[in-house]
Amino acid sequence: GPAIMGGRIDEFAVVESDPKIVYVGTASGGVWKTTNAGTTWTPIFDGQPVSSIGAVALAPSDPSILWVGTGEANNRQSSSWGNGVYKSTDAGKTFTNVGLADSHHIGRIAVHPANPETVYVAAVGRLWGPNRERGLFKTTDGGATWKNVLFVDENTGVTDAVLDRTAPDTIY
Repeated sequence: GPAIMGGRIDEFAVVESDPKIVYVGTASGGVWKTTNAGTTWTPIFDGQPVSSIGAVALAPSDPSILWVGTGEANNRQSSSWGNGVYKSTDAGKTFTNVGLADSHHIGRIAVHPANPETVYVAAVGRLWGPNRERGLFKTTDGGATWKNVLFVDENTGVTDAVLDRTAPDTIY
């Protein structure tokens, strides 16, 4: 449709121990996976209620754990919103929504390098209006609960977060 323009890749994640395995998150086409360095691609997120993806991240300590943030975070007239964060523990075969449903647009997911249960989510929030589910969220229990660790106000979201791999308590 005219409000969902395709063709944009928002994020990708590569399995470091096997770089032939790559996940790609698209603006309006879900998540795709290749296991042969891009020769062929398989859609793996088609069973979910949203197809707009803003972030994809693998757990460095366990590449079978894949995190997906829905809602493209690039602010444009054709950006579609999402319904939170999804987690797969079987390399993208199945997904579970683990919360932050009202974050609408997720710009980045950062997974702790040694503990895949500790994850940070940069949530933009609604692109065209205020809401409280904005900021930098953290889970230490694999998505069962979330705490907003950086909240400015209802009009200010977070678009990026990077953990220092040698000192993962340092967040940029």
